[in-house]
Amino acid sequence: MKKNILIKIVICLIIALIISISLVNVSFFDFKSDKFKDTEEFLNKDNSKDINEIKEEIENNNKPLEPVIPEEPEENLEPKKAFQKYKILMIGDSFVEGMEAYEVLYSSNVVWERGKRIDNMQDHLNKAITFNPNILILVYGSNDVQMWDSNVDGFINAYEKSLDKISNSLPNTKIYVTSILPVNDVALKEDPSFKYIDLFNDRLQELCDEKGISFLDSSYILNLESNPYSSDGIHPKGFFYEKWALDILDKIEVVR
Repeated sequence: MKKNILIKIVICLIIALIISISLVNVSFFDFKSDKFKDTEEFLNKDNSKDINEIKEEIENNNKPLEPVIPEEPEENLEPKKAFQKYKILMIGDSFVEGMEAYEVLYSSNVVWERGKRIDNMQDHLNKAITFNPNILILVYGSNDVQMWDSNVDGFINAYEKSLDKISNSLPNTKIYVTSILPVNDVALKEDPSFKYIDLFNDRLQELCDEKGISFLDSSYILNLESNPYSSDGIHPKGFFYEKWALDILDKIEVVR
């Protein structure tokens, strides 16, 4: 009798143990399925990949990163790049020629002719219209002083007419006027009319102020060297032109 009871107890314990194990397994797998669902999906997806595809992904992940080269800041752009980027055109006399001759600017950004004056610059204007610049820089005056001598009114009237033509022909272009650069004693002795340069510049700046046009005076650059002029006493030496271009870029609104 006791033996039968013992057997029944053992059987009950075994059944209870089996039921407990079953419940634990169900709970475990449900937990695993919920908690690691994303991992299981990833593994299932990864298992479907070809071994070569997996190797390729590993190799790509191990490749060194390409260096990121930062864009050159605007203030560090050399004149050639800046004049091209902002579509700037410089027109005028032999001083503009220096910008091309010393390779400060590309030929596409300059229009020049030796001896050119503001009153006969119509062909320059025609080329400027074709170029359609965002910014137009006028470099005239040295030859005008020689022609007009003390007649500053004649010079100013001619300049005003040309400015009006330019404004009408290029209404969306920002216009800048450069000052007439001074000369040394050699040039002044050769042509006394140069003594009126300061007067011409004063009146030219007044005209620009009246019309709301920026007047750019870069003559201070000539004081950076003790002997800044070439043999004619009019045209600066090569050092001047890049500094001149940089000074202009510092002063025009689009770039700085």
